[in-house]
Amino acid sequence: MALSFLPLAMFLLRTVAEGVQWPEHVVCTLPHVRLSYVSCDPLQDIGFTLDHCPDLFRQKVHSKVSFLLRHSIEEVYLSVDLFVGNAEPVHYDETLCLPTIQRFTFCGQKRGELLNQDWPLDVKLAPPKGHFIAQIRLINQDADQIACANVTLIFD
Repeated sequence: MALSFLPLAMFLLRTVAEGVQWPEHVVCTLPHVRLSYVSCDPLQDIGFTLDHCPDLFRQKVHSKVSFLLRHSIEEVYLSVDLFVGNAEPVHYDETLCLPTIQRFTFCGQKRGELLNQDWPLDVKLAPPKGHFIAQIRLINQDADQIACANVTLIFD
């Protein structure tokens, strides 16, 4: 019986070892704006949507992120690295969940549960022209990666 699972196990190990490349998800495309992302987690893709593509990010939109939790999240930390051209990356960290401070409904969710979080975005900015890349990671209390995405935002 154990030998019958050997080919499947070898295929999965080889696929992970070779590095899975998830597809690029285009969230928003307008004549002067393009927002897309690729999951950088080798084991799972994530879902992210906007209810509509905002015109130059000067109006309210609702966003939603969804993915299956592979690890429980009593504590969650956000880590963002923003890359603009050849400049040094800008790094940002924020605590999203602690056992005593649960800012979001997903705080405290357990392994195997589906994380669905939606929230309104009211971004009022006049973005400079350019090509922006951000790596966004969520890490739990055990330093396990909960989610990872490479986001590309292009303003022409």
